[in-house]
Amino acid sequence: MLRWTPSGAVSAPTSVQIRVHPLAGSSVAAGAPTPGRSLRPEELRAAILHFTAGMRTPRTRPCTTLLLSGQGLLSLPELPELLALAAAEGIQEVVLHIGATVEEIDPPPFLPGRPPRIALALPVVDPAAPEVQAIARARRRGVPVSTTTLLDRAALASLDGLVPLLSRLGGPHTLTWPLPTGPGAVASAPPLRAALDRLLPVLDRLRPLVHGLDRPRSGLSVKGLPACFLGPHADLVHRTGNRWYVDAEHQSDKALLFLPDVLRYARREACRFCALAGACDGFFDCYLEQDDCPPLVAVLGATS
Repeated sequence: MLRWTPSGAVSAPTSVQIRVHPLAGSSVAAGAPTPGRSLRPEELRAAILHFTAGMRTPRTRPCTTLLLSGQGLLSLPELPELLALAAAEGIQEVVLHIGATVEEIDPPPFLPGRPPRIALALPVVDPAAPEVQAIARARRRGVPVSTTTLLDRAALASLDGLVPLLSRLGGPHTLTWPLPTGPGAVASAPPLRAALDRLLPVLDRLRPLVHGLDRPRSGLSVKGLPACFLGPHADLVHRTGNRWYVDAEHQSDKALLFLPDVLRYARREACRFCALAGACDGFFDCYLEQDDCPPLVAVLGATS
């Protein structure tokens, strides 16, 4: 099902992200506006109902995936009630972007028969660091935890350290290129060709080590970069699913579409002939226009 926007047709989402707190709890800034306040409990409940029961019409589809983001999310008193409501209204998957400190990674409330997935940032640290131990303990208790490393300048400088870290911890893990949240973010991103020179050898070493909970072939993925930049690891990219975005200032009918209201990927003519066009987002004009950026080219055959 498609939804028409001023930028053209986009896929109608079956996911909704609700930003509970102005501090979003996400490891990767995507350029969404920062609200001036937190959502109140009654607004959270209304948002869940709007995007489930309220979307059961001939022209809309109810959401089946719920993403909640915000600092201190696991200590929110209303969280058990909200998750029970979501399950009753047909939500099948819940992801909690908690932006947590080590002390916050406690077993979250459970949906009936299904624990929410915890998503959080994992900087390149020593494998014995407290946050690594906390993630490992949560996984042993049966709490699904996925981690993300932002490929900023600091991470790339120590990227070899990710190999022993993920050898100890496992996956699923995502490496994400800095998203273009504004001119300052683009200017501060690492030089692309030099970054790829560091990234590709590390991917060679990581692939045999990381086994994911939800990706049978690999628990490793790459976001924010096009498939053609990754050589033999082109299959590690996956398409960004569209979703509704809700915060205190964008509720119900004022909710944003993640694509194209928050992010806008770009493609080139070569992408029409790419074997991975259905799995790859493309890239961003602001990066493609930089002198050190490789061109987008078609991946013509199968990758490893």
